[in-house]
Amino acid sequence: MTSLRFLVRASALCLVSLGAGGLAAEPGAADASAPSARQRTPEPPSALACLAKWYPVLTPVSLESGWGFALPGGRVFPFDDGEDKTFARKLEAPDLEDTLSIPYRTGPITPVTREDDDPGRIRFEPLFEALYGASREKVDVVPWVFFGQTLKVHRKVLPAFQRVTARLEPLVAKDASLGAFLRGAGGTFAWRTIANTQRRSAHSYGVSLDLNTARSHYWEWQRPKSPVRWRNAVPQVLVDAFEAEGFIWGGRWYHYDTMHFEYRPELLDPACAPAR
Repeated sequence: MTSLRFLVRASALCLVSLGAGGLAAEPGAADASAPSARQRTPEPPSALACLAKWYPVLTPVSLESGWGFALPGGRVFPFDDGEDKTFARKLEAPDLEDTLSIPYRTGPITPVTREDDDPGRIRFEPLFEALYGASREKVDVVPWVFFGQTLKVHRKVLPAFQRVTARLEPLVAKDASLGAFLRGAGGTFAWRTIANTQRRSAHSYGVSLDLNTARSHYWEWQRPKSPVRWRNAVPQVLVDAFEAEGFIWGGRWYHYDTMHFEYRPELLDPACAPAR
């Protein structure tokens, strides 16, 4: 067992030293429950390599069961845990591959009618915690001025929020009616769980924005609650502006949340799509 742990640790640290961003995991802290290492294939899966580009705290690692990844602190996880999951199970206990399992589709806004077609609602929380912070106090938020309102967003994502603002301002100057969706935004950073769940909201990490709630639709507000009936009023040009800077939109979900935009650039990068 000692030699197997050493091999996992050595593989992880070797790849960390060569991996994206040059960020190193803490030595000597590999999870003892992780599979032992073996001779790795020449390259990690393209989807895993793509994720490492967008999340530089992630380092691909070859494990006995296949490819996995290391996070700071020595934690090692399989990329694919091999479990055949329902959508509900993916929400509650995802592996990293599960987060990419539903393709995100850009283009003209159309009603989402396929049940559980919710690309981006599946999140791997340890990765978000490693990059953005694992507690309210550790999330590094900074001010961002958005159409006269000062909001808090994560320092690492501030440039993307600023680029969105630069895209939106000329659109509003051209069509003043768009401002009604943007002014009086519903919020950004808030350390909390998702309504009616125990799962951490993406707002907890300062990577999300809710537009004006009075101009939005949300499936949890729908009465009666079932069946889900997709609704939206957010204009295409606003959605296009956010998606161009790496934000996904909750209006692309069957369980629609049209006020919600969330920085998830991996879901807009074709290289991150898992092989099928």
